[in-house]
Amino acid sequence: MMAKLVHCMDGTVLGEYPLTKKGKLRIGRRPGNDIQLDDLTVSGNHATVSVQASPYVEGRNDVYVEDRGSTNGTQVNGKAVHFHLLKHGDVLRIGSHEFRYVDEENLGFERTQIFMPDGQG
Repeated sequence: MMAKLVHCMDGTVLGEYPLTKKGKLRIGRRPGNDIQLDDLTVSGNHATVSVQASPYVEGRNDVYVEDRGSTNGTQVNGKAVHFHLLKHGDVLRIGSHEFRYVDEENLGFERTQIFMPDGQG
C-alpha cells in the first residue's frame, strides 16, 4: 500500500489523496492545485507534499511537506515548519484543514539513525 494524505475536518474524512512515487501534490486555494481548498485561511499556493528517493536507504521513498510562503504557515503536529520530513501519523495543518499522513507500508518502521564519525559531514 502506498502512502497517502487523509483530509479531515472536525473529525470527518473529506478525502484521501495517494502519494505516487517521486510525485508532488500541490495544496492551495487557487485553481490548478492538486488539492484546492476554498478557505480564506489557505493561501493561493500554500504548500507542496513531495515524494523523493531517500538519500540514505536504497529503494525507499521519503515524503516531505514544504510551505510555499503562505500567509498563515504550515504546521506539522502543531509546530510551524518550512520543510519537514513526514512520518506515519503526522498531522499536517493548512489553514483550518487537517491532513493525516498515513504510510502503512512503513508502519512501525523506525528510521535508522545516521551516524557520522567526528570530522565527517
